[in-house]
Amino acid sequence: MMRLLDGLWLLALAVYVFAGMPLASFHGDEAMQIYMSHDYATAFIYKEPQRLMVQPPYYIDEDNWLRILNGSVNRYAIGLSWHLAGFTTGDLPPRPGWDWGLSVERNVETGHRPPQALLNASRFSSTLFLALSAGLMFAIGGQFGGRLPAYFMSALHTLNPVILLNGRRAMMEGSLLFFGLLTIFAAILISKMITQNRDGFETRPYSRRREILLWALLALAGGLTLTSKHSGVVFVAGAWGWILAAAVIKTLPLSLREKVPEGEGSIISLPVTVLKLAAAGVLAVALFVALSPALWNDVPSRLRDLVEQREGLLQIQVEADPRAPTTLGQRFEGLLVQPFMTPAMHYESLVWDGSPTAAAEIADYMASPLSGLQFGVLLGLPLTLLAGFGLAALVLPRLRPAGGWILGLPAWMLVTAASLLVNPLPWQRYYLPWLPVVTVLAGAGLLAARRVLSTLARPGGVGET
Repeated sequence: MMRLLDGLWLLALAVYVFAGMPLASFHGDEAMQIYMSHDYATAFIYKEPQRLMVQPPYYIDEDNWLRILNGSVNRYAIGLSWHLAGFTTGDLPPRPGWDWGLSVERNVETGHRPPQALLNASRFSSTLFLALSAGLMFAIGGQFGGRLPAYFMSALHTLNPVILLNGRRAMMEGSLLFFGLLTIFAAILISKMITQNRDGFETRPYSRRREILLWALLALAGGLTLTSKHSGVVFVAGAWGWILAAAVIKTLPLSLREKVPEGEGSIISLPVTVLKLAAAGVLAVALFVALSPALWNDVPSRLRDLVEQREGLLQIQVEADPRAPTTLGQRFEGLLVQPFMTPAMHYESLVWDGSPTAAAEIADYMASPLSGLQFGVLLGLPLTLLAGFGLAALVLPRLRPAGGWILGLPAWMLVTAASLLVNPLPWQRYYLPWLPVVTVLAGAGLLAARRVLSTLARPGGVGET
């Protein structure tokens, strides 16, 4: 019965995600992604993927430049979506998809904005990935024990207006969230396997077959995360860090006065875990390259080109935005307020400020209950404090919501936070990988708060041992 309720809950979340898809305000990058989805036709319809290889020189907004800069999963997924919906490459917007030198209205006049039917078809794949990511957040919450964290985390993730807006668009964020969270989920399962039987939370018998499958899942999910969006490296690094932390914790004594029991580290030792992480990393990168034809022509050189072009684009974006570069203080503030206390940012380019077309779309979307739960300070501040309490509870054994494996969570948090502290742009979309981290911390905080309340309710209260 409970499994049926779980399934109905996830179905309801998916219906909610899809119901708001056509209403989501349009972003210029959607047109670019839809235009570049002609790569799907080249690779899978005409079966000529070699035509997608690139080499210098790179010119802004030309196909070579767009291919080296962007992940390929979304382009292929969009192509499959419009192909199944009956569209052809002749229906796609002209190069480069969106002309950032023109106004919103002028782009509409010149055909750079896709018709709504094509836009909806193109958004389907990203929205599907977003809906599936809710299931992953449910599964991650379930690893903390019981259904309370599973329902809480999946609801908080799915109803977050920032996640909803970006995930519903025909952009890379939907697949980034899905495969990124799949990578984290695999890391959690591996970490629980590493620390099993250490502190009484894990008693599942060790299985070599299960271990191999989990490491294979980690490599597969990591490779698809990188192929979804290059910034997905923070999910991959966070997952690897989580597993490494679990392996280190496994080697530590249970207390300062206690030696590690004989055989305690016999299942998976630290050096072996490091080697397995390295192997999984090689496989993930290999999959990333295999699915990225832009890198096939001299892989080391193309990877160097990717980094150089990314750095060049970042410099252009910083120079074009009067709000950039942000100060270190502003970046720390973003870590605190972006998850639950900042309204959704519908566009980054200030050119859109004067567009009545964009303003009308945004107003219609935000007026709909399908735009998500608008937290504001009233809900956002308590959720932020709950996440902070969850972080503090990790170091307090009596409040810790799960076994020693959960001590790898700060590794994911630190990797993601560090990437944002070096980011000079005040663009909310870049904070998207940070939101799941804080959501999980809030779930941990909820469980820790329940432990405090249950302790206070018992005879003797907190003084009882």
